[in-house]
Amino acid sequence: MQDKIAITDGIWPNVDHLLAPEVVAQLAAQAAEADREGRMSETGLALLREHKWPGLAVPTKFGGLGANLLECCAVQRKLGGADPGLSIACTMHLGSVGVWNEHYVKQPDMTWVFMEAVAKRSLIVASAVAEPSLGGSVNRSTLRARRVEGGWEVTGRKGPLSFAASADLITLQFQSEPDGETPSKVLVALVPRSLPGISSERSWNTMGMRGSGSDTLVLEHCMIPDPMVVFQGEPGAAADGDLVAGIVWFCLVITSSYLGLAETALGVTRETLGRSRIAHLDAARAELPSFQAIVGQHAAALLTLESACAGLARAMDAKQDPQGLLAAALGLKQHAIRVVPEALGAFAEACGGIAYARSSTLERLWRDAQAIRFHPPTPVPVAQYLGRRALGMAAALDLDEAAPGLRERGGA
Repeated sequence: MQDKIAITDGIWPNVDHLLAPEVVAQLAAQAAEADREGRMSETGLALLREHKWPGLAVPTKFGGLGANLLECCAVQRKLGGADPGLSIACTMHLGSVGVWNEHYVKQPDMTWVFMEAVAKRSLIVASAVAEPSLGGSVNRSTLRARRVEGGWEVTGRKGPLSFAASADLITLQFQSEPDGETPSKVLVALVPRSLPGISSERSWNTMGMRGSGSDTLVLEHCMIPDPMVVFQGEPGAAADGDLVAGIVWFCLVITSSYLGLAETALGVTRETLGRSRIAHLDAARAELPSFQAIVGQHAAALLTLESACAGLARAMDAKQDPQGLLAAALGLKQHAIRVVPEALGAFAEACGGIAYARSSTLERLWRDAQAIRFHPPTPVPVAQYLGRRALGMAAALDLDEAAPGLRERGGA
């Protein structure tokens, strides 16, 4: 559903001043090559740096573009429609920078230094949270740290990590080893990518989102000084305000990226159905009610997502409590996991075998759309959390099949 399509008018603000149409067109021109090569478009990333995109969510007083969450989501839709892989990587950057802004509004502190550096120097922030052995949890880590004088020594791997090779800063989540007196803690540090002991390993070779640069971060006896640690918390807990705000931000910007992908897919579908004719009916597929109904059914589902995503972003911008919006944001992401791939599949099926060709834009977008299932918090812990909340039970965004921790905490 491109901007020129009337059914989306009024849902999203015009953000051409934040990401110009000509820049979007240049990004789109690089996407197919990035997919073929399985690498992030360096040209695309350079364009974003040149046009100050890294400072999108940074207030203007700190040198940024001053976009609110609604505008950030609208920009992500444009990116997702142009280069889905690059867009997904950019979502991880926004997830960090957006939370810094949310934190600073509530608690003015030195966070402004990070934001100013990102905006004025067009720095890219990678978010090293995801791990394959956490069951989709976002508040634990298998990356262990050993306490040393003045900081933490970390050895291990983090992946998949978008911007692993090209980030300037890394929001690194790890977990301390427990000792006899102190329990294990989840720690988050903001570290420069150039810190000794940090390297990357090219490992990203997937069906879709091949241009996201989601390789593996390698840490070998990496010393993280105490001043770089910006958060400490209990593993599995989800009550921290910054963590909750971060999850809400992520759910909205990631959904926006996939809505942009769907927008482009619908544009390709419209063009294909308009020129693909059914010979014995002497009509284009787009002229036939059966094909119109297929597209309309999935357009309706996508419009529901568009409206809900924009509405939640407006609620966050109105400074509603993120804790009160958490379930809705998770529900939105959960809904998108079903709606977007189904829409892409239906569009491709309506277009016929031509959509299955490797040369087809729809084929590439269909592959990219499948990745929506794998962004943490993933469907299983989210469904468990929402189910427990709906039943009035204690809930945390953490797989807990026997629920001993939930029983201990009690309450809803």
